[in-house]
Amino acid sequence: MPLYEYVCQGCGTRFEVLQRVGAGASEATCPKCGGREVAKQYSTFASAMAGAAGSGSLPCGASSASSCGSGGFS
Repeated sequence: MPLYEYVCQGCGTRFEVLQRVGAGASEATCPKCGGREVAKQYSTFASAMAGAAGSGSLPCGASSASSCGSGGFS
């Protein structure tokens, strides 16, 4: 089951809910205030590459993102 991120429209609390695929916001409840008016948020994911030069380094091995190039994107 995927983990979805929501924000409560009443108190502003951000929280995560483990839900089945296709479940909507109507099935989520704010853990802080119990509010049912919540909005699904878009979130990013993090990944690690094997063989990376160290903690906090970029996949290209550069010290700054501007030195990495476009990564194949333009």
